[in-house]
Amino acid sequence: MVFEKKINVKQNTVDLSNTHLKEILELCNPSEQFVLTEKYWLISWKPIPMQQIWKKFDISRERIRQILNKSLDKTRRLISHNKNLMSIIEKSHSILKKYWYIMSEKNLINTLKKETNTELSYNELLLILNSDYDLYYLHRNKRFEKVFFTEPLFEALIDDIHDTTYNILKKENKSIQQKDIISKLQLLFLQKFQRNNTIRAVLVEDKLYNQIFKLSRHIYSFNNKIWLEDNPEVNPKTIKLKIQYILSNKWEPMHYSEITNQIKKNFPSAKIKITTVHNELVKNSDFINVGMWTYWLKEWWYQWWNTLDTIKNILKKTWRPMNVNEITKEVLKERIIRESTILMVLQKNQNIFKRVWKWIYTLK
Repeated sequence: MVFEKKINVKQNTVDLSNTHLKEILELCNPSEQFVLTEKYWLISWKPIPMQQIWKKFDISRERIRQILNKSLDKTRRLISHNKNLMSIIEKSHSILKKYWYIMSEKNLINTLKKETNTELSYNELLLILNSDYDLYYLHRNKRFEKVFFTEPLFEALIDDIHDTTYNILKKENKSIQQKDIISKLQLLFLQKFQRNNTIRAVLVEDKLYNQIFKLSRHIYSFNNKIWLEDNPEVNPKTIKLKIQYILSNKWEPMHYSEITNQIKKNFPSAKIKITTVHNELVKNSDFINVGMWTYWLKEWWYQWWNTLDTIKNILKKTWRPMNVNEITKEVLKERIIRESTILMVLQKNQNIFKRVWKWIYTLK
């Protein structure tokens, strides 16, 4: 029968001298050694996909899966008798607990390497973690990147939290504050698990939901807001949208170099040049140059000029120099506007306002 076939490794001898798991792998048979080393990229620069293995040796995919599962079962038993490797697994559990029992594969393994100073490679650690019965590995879940989790979490619960969040966002059709959607999720899931105090102790923590949002393929969180991946408010993709985001948060005119710096700070993955930002500001009519390469959003321009007229009228009524605090107090009686904008109007319109002393202005 096909599934009884064995891998002929006589022509593909596995050299275990370059792996730190030699003592473990030596106790596996040749077929198990071959599948483990190729699956987890232990001795070669490039892993061989399982599909290539079963085609190369004319063995069914199911048989490869059987060999892999059998070899993992064997490594689990062998690792349990190795104090050094068991300490790695125990450390992984303590790290997961700090991150509310769920982490990305990459984050967990990198944290593990950093905290243990182990000589084990990334893929050797991946094999060890996959060999532990108490660690669960999600690598084919469409909702998430590759993640590890442990009890009291379970896959159905993680999926349910993700899907509930997704449906709420889809229904609202707008961005939502993270704290608001977490409150809804907590209320809902705490009712579902009224009699399970172990799970309830985790569900009351905001950090669990933040972890799930962070690991999702479809949910995007930014600036304490959350939405689906295509919303420009929380995931601005173009240069124009990024500029609008920066100006909207700052809510005052900014020099194009400062806008560039803020984009780099808020979007570290975005490779952006200062000339690109400047060209976008110049060519796009949504941005207004208020002088000295300083830009503002066109939609705010009416507030700028209305504020200017308001200050002029206040100074005309008093017919005396006024300090900025006095002017601000009078302006705020008539308009809801940021104090920084009032100061900006006074400083940018020197042809209208004259500074007679520090923080004191009058009509020119």
